[in-house]
Amino acid sequence: MLKEFSWKAFENTGNLDAYMFYKEIVENSTMPMDQIAAHEEVATTVRK
Repeated sequence: MLKEFSWKAFENTGNLDAYMFYKEIVENSTMPMDQIAAHEEVATTVRK
């Protein structure tokens, strides 16, 4: 649903931010589960 909304927003306005958001959704939805877990692990690692 969010993917369709962001695409329609880009399609109707030509806003590049909407397109980049759409691409991010597409990439995240097609990422294998092991890559998602690795990405989340890296994103939540705290540096000291």
